[in-house]
Amino acid sequence: MGSNISLRRSFWNGLCEYAATRADFVDVYGDPSGRKTNSDTWTSFGVGSEICHPDGTLNIRGDYITVDLYFTDTFQYAKLYTMRDSVEQILANLGEVMWDEPESDKKNWHLWVRRNVDFSGDMTETYRWMTDGLLAMRNVYELLV
Repeated sequence: MGSNISLRRSFWNGLCEYAATRADFVDVYGDPSGRKTNSDTWTSFGVGSEICHPDGTLNIRGDYITVDLYFTDTFQYAKLYTMRDSVEQILANLGEVMWDEPESDKKNWHLWVRRNVDFSGDMTETYRWMTDGLLAMRNVYELLV
């Protein structure tokens, strides 16, 4: 378990260092290089909304990462769900888009894209994918504004 915590910290630190070099990311989310070290399985980036926020997650045992929009508002999630074609077009380059069903009895809903990762390899491409994914999720959020 200790090695997973260390790997999570290393991953998030590397992602923040990489994202800080991307002007497009810094323009949207600010410079993440000063973020507190994170040992969780997820990290969140704000879009100035109480109804949803973009997240990045990692699953070391499952060898994958995700980017998602996490919703706490049923109405807004259902509204976005009606725009599935537009959303999936925005996210098409990232991989298969997955949705929670709006009618499901949940406290929150997710729209996400998943990517398999070899955590023992170089993470540069993985950081690029997650950074691109978080930017794409911001574009998806803009459909609601």
